[in-house]
Amino acid sequence: MLFDAIFVTLFVTGWAFCGLVPWLALSVWTRGAAGLPNLPLAMFAGVVGGLAVPILGRDDATGIWLSFGVAVVAPSLLLAARRFSLRAMHHPPVEGNTAK
Repeated sequence: MLFDAIFVTLFVTGWAFCGLVPWLALSVWTRGAAGLPNLPLAMFAGVVGGLAVPILGRDDATGIWLSFGVAVVAPSLLLAARRFSLRAMHHPPVEGNTAK
């Protein structure tokens, strides 16, 4: 029982750290404009993405490595979607030429 709790804690911590990596990379790339409120969101997405792999049935050694890969990819996609949606909201497309 105690060993199960230790391993679950290590996996959740590892997935959360994998969720931190894309946020940290985006923060360095944009010189701090990744947004501090996005950090818990990215870490949560990493845990959810990593946990989805064993729940969906891949619970062998390959599934462990795959879960850590998904724990990096899921927050990356989430941060990209948030970044592009905020950019589209602040810079709407210009329709046609308005000069007369």
